[in-house]
Parts: sequence; C-alpha cells; structure tokens
Amino acid sequence: MDKPLIITTTLERKEDAERIAALLIDRRLVACAQISAPIISIYKWQGKVVTATEFLLSLKTLARHYPTVEQLIIQEHPYEIPEIIAQEIIHVSKTYKDWLSEEVA
Repeated sequence: MDKPLIITTTLERKEDAERIAALLIDRRLVACAQISAPIISIYKWQGKVVTATEFLLSLKTLARHYPTVEQLIIQEHPYEIPEIIAQEIIHVSKTYKDWLSEEVA
C-alpha cells in the first residue's frame, strides 16, 4: 500500500520555499505544501554552532513519490546539504487520503 508521507525541509529564504513548493505542486508530486513562519534553527556546521532564521517547508505526498521529491529538493535547494526528512503518516482520515491520492496520481 502506498503510504502517505510528510516531507520536511528548511530554507533560509521564504522565496526559495515558495519556488520549490510551486515546482512540486505543478508536477503533481505533492498534494499540499505548507510554509511555516520563520523558525530559529540551532545546529553545528563546519565545527561552529550556528543560529539561523529559516522557513519550514512541509510537503504531503505518497511514498512512491519520495525519490523524485528528494531529487528535486536536492537540485533546487540552495544549501550544500539540505535537511530532507520524511515521516510516514500513521493515522489519516479516509477523505483526506483519497484527496491526497487523487492530487498526486
């Protein structure tokens, strides 16, 4: 069975999140993209602790599309190593899953 997923990535610029979201929606690889208000990320990069303001991009899709979504994010993302995390949606309403499946068919 094709499991629904939420794929997340973070971006420094809202415009980059919007551009990647539009590409994925236009190609019917995701049914919905949400861009969260700025968040603060704290992480270690190249030996230094970094505090950055970022935008969280959440993408709803089906597992079969993950490899293509991942490749598009890697190609279009401005970061050298973008965060790309997929989580399986364990519980979802039937009507939402049906809509999701239709949108990415």
